[in-house]
Amino acid sequence: MRLNSLNLLNFRNYSNLRFDPGPGLNLIFGFNAQGKTNLLESIYFLATTRSYRNNRDQDLLCWGSQYFKVNGIVSNHNRQTELEIEYQDSGKKTVKLSGVKQSRLPDYLGCLSVVLFSPEELAIVKGSPKERRRFLDMEISQLSKSYAFLLIQYYKVLAQRNMLLRSCKEKLQNINQLEVWDSQLILNGSQILLKRFEIIRKLAVLARSSHRQIAAGKENLEIKYLCSFQAKPDMAVEEIKNSFRIKLKELRQEEIGRGLTLAGPHRDDLTFYINGSDVKSFGSQGQQRSTALSLKLAELELHYAVTGAYPILLLDDVLSELDSLRRHYLLASVQDKVQTFITTTNFENIDQSIMADAKVFRVDGGKLN
Repeated sequence: MRLNSLNLLNFRNYSNLRFDPGPGLNLIFGFNAQGKTNLLESIYFLATTRSYRNNRDQDLLCWGSQYFKVNGIVSNHNRQTELEIEYQDSGKKTVKLSGVKQSRLPDYLGCLSVVLFSPEELAIVKGSPKERRRFLDMEISQLSKSYAFLLIQYYKVLAQRNMLLRSCKEKLQNINQLEVWDSQLILNGSQILLKRFEIIRKLAVLARSSHRQIAAGKENLEIKYLCSFQAKPDMAVEEIKNSFRIKLKELRQEEIGRGLTLAGPHRDDLTFYINGSDVKSFGSQGQQRSTALSLKLAELELHYAVTGAYPILLLDDVLSELDSLRRHYLLASVQDKVQTFITTTNFENIDQSIMADAKVFRVDGGKLN
């Protein structure tokens, strides 16, 4: 997969930009606060329709502008596709594929696949469960349109069920109505779990392999899924549904009291272990970074295994966070096979042998040279 061209109009500090990256390593350098991260953010936004830095599309508008547009040409398996997202300050967002407006987000996701690695991505290892669920859901959504659709449906049902729980607490609704929403939550939630189990099984193998090379064979990385009810990867879908149903019944009074759904994929988590120890609680900073790096490299290989093409890799000011060993391993792993975008303030952390094949761009005040 390759991004052939990118056009920005009124996005962050880019009033009008044409960007033609190379097929391999693209180095984007300049002083701080010039727009390096904004450029990577626009690529991520084009791929996922959301920012990795901000939850509000409004904040992506160039100062004083009423709309922004992100447009790109992508090649995948010798096929070119034009992607476009336009946002109006009224809150309207339009997504197009080859000029055709898309009404369903799952139909758009995966046309441009990206893997992002930034200092903030360490939150996958040491942050909240929400960060790990976000990582997992975005990864799977890029690989499976059906999963993206399931997520949308699940969270719609979850919102309705939570409203009903609050109404039950206030005695405004019949508790028996919860059975209807329980059935829909269980149906979508069990399918989400099956897909998560499948992807985690593959991701764990790939991450373990990468981590052993980074740690010179001295450490074993394990990934475990923590489910909010009694569901295991070897269960059939009907067993998962039944376990989910039992848990919801056990929690009924507590959920009504709190007005929240307390079990389901939205409450689950991932844990990482190195040689049997929880990396979040007991791992060194180096081990936490190695775990995050191993996950990112595993993502690349997983995309290739599933789709036959590598996604685009975005490295946002991350090289300074890695020591020379991890830095060299990362760049050597993607050289000549993954289109990569790196932001940096200098080239001191990059081997000259890798620099020789790179295309270099300088960013200065929202201008690219």
